[in-house]
Amino acid sequence: MRGWVAAGAAVAAGALAARRGLKQMPEPFHIEQSTREFQPQPMPDLPEPVRRYLQVVAPDLPLMTSAVLTGRFTMAMKGLQIPGRWRFSHEVGVGYKHEMELTVFGRKVAQGTETYIDGQARLDLPGQLVENEPKINLSALQTMWAEYLWLPSVLATARWEASDPLSALMWVPQCEQPFTAIFDQETGLLQRFDTLRYRDASDPEPVAWTTANLAWTRINGIGVPAVAAVQWADMPEPWLRMSLDDVVWNVPAGLR
Repeated sequence: MRGWVAAGAAVAAGALAARRGLKQMPEPFHIEQSTREFQPQPMPDLPEPVRRYLQVVAPDLPLMTSAVLTGRFTMAMKGLQIPGRWRFSHEVGVGYKHEMELTVFGRKVAQGTETYIDGQARLDLPGQLVENEPKINLSALQTMWAEYLWLPSVLATARWEASDPLSALMWVPQCEQPFTAIFDQETGLLQRFDTLRYRDASDPEPVAWTTANLAWTRINGIGVPAVAAVQWADMPEPWLRMSLDDVVWNVPAGLR
């Protein structure tokens, strides 16, 4: 993420005289496709809080093979909140593609692309290019599973271990570090994921990382996070706040 910080510093220097430009959100990415018909699946044997959550957001556990999501964000940089827009594309069993643009007055001033395909990550960010670095590959794997909150049926395929009535451990393939999932007592919704994750290829140890779901919505009958925040434990506030505009499932993801 250092490339984003460098880009953000350049943006911030010019934005000090035009803070209004940082308050204007860009238009969202457009999705031309529409969700294809869902096929229901049987609910596997899961810990109670996980089963309850999935029954709330996806009661028929529809088969999800891919998704394209769009939204807007603000990114904390140099004391400023830089707006932007994002498009995430997932193909289950293959990987994902992230497209993110920083904007001022709604216009793009920097962009970055991150892909994770067949176990290999590639980060093409302003001032930074990282390809197939083991720690970043592992970090991208964890990112992929955290984003399956927008493809909730896929979470049912992980190995879950009960902790208490409101939490459970999620173990994902090829990763020795579990996620701790915390659920809301009243709604059953998944409040946050906590795990340890490498932030940079030079990190000697992984850093505590949290994705928190601040609001929820339903699209095509599926409950998904509408507002989410991402935070590293050594930061005083989330470095990224995301809002969802749209999502379509079981469509060509276009990762390659």
